[in-house]
Formats: sequence, structure tokens, C-alpha cells
Amino acid sequence: MNCPSCNIKMEQLVSGIFQCPQCKKILKEVDKESEAEEKKKIEEGEFQDGEYYHNNVSLNKQYEVCEKGITINKTPNRWFGVLICHSPYLTSEKYVRLSWWKKSFYQHAGMFKIYEKEVLKNMIKALEKIDSDFDDLWTFKGQFRKKASKTEDQKEKEKKLDIIKYRIIENRTCPKCQKKMDKMKSHYECQHCGEIVILEGYNQPIFNIAPSDLDLNFQGDFPINFYMPIAGITVKWLMGEWKALVVIYSKDNPNKKWLRFYWWSRDLQNIVKYGQREMGEGAQMGWKAQKGVASPNFYDKKLLKSLIAALKKVANELNWDIN
Repeated sequence: MNCPSCNIKMEQLVSGIFQCPQCKKILKEVDKESEAEEKKKIEEGEFQDGEYYHNNVSLNKQYEVCEKGITINKTPNRWFGVLICHSPYLTSEKYVRLSWWKKSFYQHAGMFKIYEKEVLKNMIKALEKIDSDFDDLWTFKGQFRKKASKTEDQKEKEKKLDIIKYRIIENRTCPKCQKKMDKMKSHYECQHCGEIVILEGYNQPIFNIAPSDLDLNFQGDFPINFYMPIAGITVKWLMGEWKALVVIYSKDNPNKKWLRFYWWSRDLQNIVKYGQREMGEGAQMGWKAQKGVASPNFYDKKLLKSLIAALKKVANELNWDIN
């Protein structure tokens, strides 16, 4: 086996692993039969065993264990897959991980984790709307939430949230357990279940919204740094956690657009203590990118249908009812 850079014979380190004596590049010998089988599984969107991912990408068993996964796309420089994982200590609590790896040794390039079936359900619906309302160049053809006509289901969700807000303002009713909350300096706090409702402006309560109550309409107001949002959909919104799928572009190159999976968090201790949002470097309105997320970018819109199909297979494998 010759080095692709130096074109000289490589030395064998262990079985199937070679190193170039000149540039020290390390390569794995290609098994043509295994490569053909892997390509077939990728094309058909089939599950591959978790060990396959642990052996070929940077996925550390000390932190999480992959049970199985579906590869959506794989090139020499980029690999994207949907995995079913669990913690090494909590094998029964499984979650979905969208994973991006890059370069020849497939190092971590991005991730997006889903722990609840309602959030996965929202993800699939949001991806279907994005697939329908954007063309192959990520040009938006849809409507924002204020302009789009509302379905009966969306009207019911809005009515439900309005009632919750009214009860909080008038009676300090906890949105979680329905009992009366205590009034603090900048928030309400429920002594029964621990729920916190933050007060902003004039009688504007900010509280956790169940994923099933989100309207899944397009919006454009996201706490995004460096890039410009075109349109996106929130799939999870809690006071301390926000997940959304947003099509973005760079100010320097408006013609290049792509989809990014955003995952933000914010320090509620700071908000509750001082009654204001944290404003620091790399943060907008107190929201910061979740640590370790890196760059979960999705460039090829034609692969959206493969991703949607894979997520549905994963939901079925986990017995998560998303209908």
C-alpha cells in the first residue's frame, strides 16, 4: 500500500493500519467487501450496529454509548448520522443524537440531542415544513407565523397559552401544578413543585412551554450570533433551554445558505437573582450556545427526506409514538 501524498510504500503498524515513513500519515486498509456493504446500508437508510460508529468515529464510550445508528451521508471529509444512544450509567434512558464528524479520522464536528418523544415529533414536523417551504438553494417560499393562516389546532394552542398567562397574572397560578406561587423580586416561584415564572416588562410572564403546545410556525427572531436568520422553527422552548431549526446565511456571502440545528441555554440563576438577562460576549438576550454542540450544519437540502425517514425509523425503534 502506497502513501497517497508521497507515493512511497507505507509501513504496517498493526493488521490493517499503515503509516507513511516520510510524512507519518496513518491510513486504514480499505476492505472492498465491507465498503460495498456499508455503502448499501447508507443508500437504503438501514441501521448499523453501535460498535461500527465507536470504531470509526470520535464517540467516547466513557460519556455515551451508541446502540445503533443510521448514516445519512458519508464522504471522505464529512459524515452525518442519526444515532440511538444512552449514558454508560443509565442504559434504560435512551436518546437520539444527530452527529456530524469531519476530516479523515472523523472527529466531532457537531451534535444535536433529543431526549423527549414530543421534541422528536416536533423535529420531524419542522423538517417536513422546511422541506416543503424552501427550494433546493434554501430560498424561503413559505410564510412567517404572523402572516400564515392558523389551523384550528394552532388556535387552540394559542388560546391555552393565553389562559395560562391570564391565570399567572391574575392569581399567580403555577402553570405546572396549578397551585398558587410566591411573589419574589423579579419572578414567581412555586413552593409546591419548584416551577419558576420570570416577569419581564409590564405583566409579561415567561414560563416553560410544553413541546406539544408549540405552534411550529416559521419565525425570524432568534438569538443568533455571526449569521443572519432567514426563517426557522422552534421545536423546544423552556426558560433555560431553546432548540430550533433555522436556515441562515453569512453577511459576507448572502447567496450561500444552509440549515443549522440550534441549541441554546441560559443561566436562570443570574436572571432570578438580578431580575435581568445576562449580556456577555457570545450571548444575545442571555442565550448561549450549548457547550459541545459545535457546528451542526446541514448543507444539502436533497438529503432532508433521508433524514426525516431516518428519524421516523428511530422513533419506531424506541417505541416513541409520534403520530
